Order: sequence, then structure tokens, then C-alpha cells
Amino acid sequence: MTDNSETVMGIYDAFGRGDVAHILDQMRDDVRWDHGVRDTGLPYLRTGTGRAHVEDFFVQLAQNLEFTTFEPGEPCASGDHVVVVVREAGRNLVTGAPVEDDLFVHLWTFDAEGKVAAFRHIGDLARHEVAARAEAPATAAS
Repeated sequence: MTDNSETVMGIYDAFGRGDVAHILDQMRDDVRWDHGVRDTGLPYLRTGTGRAHVEDFFVQLAQNLEFTTFEPGEPCASGDHVVVVVREAGRNLVTGAPVEDDLFVHLWTFDAEGKVAAFRHIGDLARHEVAARAEAPATAAS
């Protein structure tokens, strides 16, 4: 069986390649995504269950956020959990506003078969909310 830390780092590698299919293959059918995270109103930071929800997370992420920095640190594993501190910054694609550089913690939970049973973002979600609420740039009149 693959080490859970290796699985997580492989997921980040797949994310960098845009290989969502590989990411989904690492998930349980009933994976719990961001359960316990408060409602931000952001289409890519929603609580949900199942691979279809995770797939939609990546669709919404691609439509709404461009990362300028995405740097996962070294994984820390204990039992069924893997924790990774991720440095990230970006730009909201709808408003053009920056998402300020910050650290997030990603909490991965695995089942006995080595599949991701749950995932959660832990960090300052307000940075994403502020960028999403910024005024969209004015367009030139025809």
C-alpha cells in the first residue's frame, strides 16, 4: 500500500499538471470535502460529499481563481491523517483582485484502503472572500 504522505504529494503533483482524473482516483466515492468549514459564499469553498463534488470544486476553482503561488510544504503524517502547510497567493478571475499571500493547512484523512476519506482547508478564508467582493474592473463602453 502506498504511504498516505506519498499519495498526498502525488495529488499536489497532479494538481500542478491539471490532472483532476488522477486526483479523483485517490478519493473514496463518498469523500467528505470541507465539512465543518463555514459558508463563505465562494463557489470553490463549499462543503460537500462525493467525487462529483470534488470534481466541481476543481471546475469552480479554475473558473474563479488563478494561483500565482501554490507551494505545498513537507507532509506530516500521523495515523490516518496527513497535514500539509501550503503557501498560496492568487488572483480572483471574476474581479481581478488579488488573493493575498498566506499559509493554509490542508488536512487529509484516509481510510484503511489508502483512499482519501475527507479533506479540509484550514486558514484565513476571508482573503478569498475579500478578493471575490472587490469591484470587477470596468469595461470600456462600445
